[in-house]
Amino acid sequence: MTGLNMKTFALPALFASTLWISTGLLSAVPANVPVADQDFYQWLETGQGRDASLAQLRQQCDKVLDADKHLSCSVTVLARMLEAKAANQIPEYYLAIKGKHARAIAVDADLNALFSMFGSESLAILTRAGNFSVKGSARHEVLQLHPYANDFYIAEQSLPFIEVGTANGVSARFVLDTGAPQTRVNIETAKQLGIRMLPDAHYRYSTFYGERGLAARLGILGSLRVGTREFRNVLVFVSDRDNLLGLDLISKLGRLKITRRTLELNPPPARRCDAPIVLSRLDLNQRLVVAAQLDRRTTQAIIDTGNVDYLTAASPGRHVSVAQALTPGGSNVYTGDNKHFQRFTGVLALQGDTLVVSYKYYPGFTIPPSLVDGQYVPSILLGWRAFKDFELNLDLDSGRSCLNRV
Repeated sequence: MTGLNMKTFALPALFASTLWISTGLLSAVPANVPVADQDFYQWLETGQGRDASLAQLRQQCDKVLDADKHLSCSVTVLARMLEAKAANQIPEYYLAIKGKHARAIAVDADLNALFSMFGSESLAILTRAGNFSVKGSARHEVLQLHPYANDFYIAEQSLPFIEVGTANGVSARFVLDTGAPQTRVNIETAKQLGIRMLPDAHYRYSTFYGERGLAARLGILGSLRVGTREFRNVLVFVSDRDNLLGLDLISKLGRLKITRRTLELNPPPARRCDAPIVLSRLDLNQRLVVAAQLDRRTTQAIIDTGNVDYLTAASPGRHVSVAQALTPGGSNVYTGDNKHFQRFTGVLALQGDTLVVSYKYYPGFTIPPSLVDGQYVPSILLGWRAFKDFELNLDLDSGRSCLNRV
């Protein structure tokens, strides 16, 4: 991600995805809670927990009597409200938790930031917002993916842009970004689309590439169309960065197939499944992950169509083949000596399918580790260039999502 605008796109393309909210949402992960005490989170992993409504999540969390654990699960429920786009349910629950756990929130910087996210005017607007809904037919559609933000701009790097429209006939191109948990709209695009900004709602987010404390706002978009599917009353995040159609809305489009050139809505079910994909919410920022090995190191790969690289790794390979200078974004809040990437050649294995690939490691960047067999191992991102070898079949409702070789 970068503070530069869309027309300075060649380098910023790399940083246009994989963001997460750097507030109490992350601290709510029960990573430091003993396994025996994770009753709420164990329930979440059951079939009932995975399919639970927001009301059922609230009821289960209310059964937790310990104050610290109740605060933790309450933040999880709040995160699910954001994920579900249930804007008008947020104010009442947000204020109730803020009041009940005022002391604990006051002494925790992350939680304090989270519960300062909405001011009174914004909460009033959210209360009056219409219900989020998804309209449209479930017919088969094939939508074109464009390599650039528009046809008149030529960039050194390309990403999958999709045409997104509104009920008033305005359209814009958004990066189809499975690595971004939340849909994000550029400030200028927000004006064109008629997004109603929340006047006193602000948040800060970070990226997997080391940028931290990036400021953004929130707003409500009355209508957003992808093909014949229409989202109504959409709570979106607004910043000075590129437009991203994130996993929060991608996951609500139904069964999908993403190839190098197209996004298919409601395609026939995939006949094979080379590498099963699961929807992970371990850090409350949902992402698509697939079991993988890189240079015989077991890990999880995040499927990130908003990352221009073929593969990005959280740790270096054994032999450096190329080192190049790279400025990772123009944000004035970014600090650190992370101005180089190192390129490696390695062996990627997915469900027995082995490829020799070129990948990048950015020293000091912050792709979070995965926990496998009780040990932290490097995470990797499979980016858009990998789609010359793979296609994504996404069917979250049936639990059958796959990354298949082309």
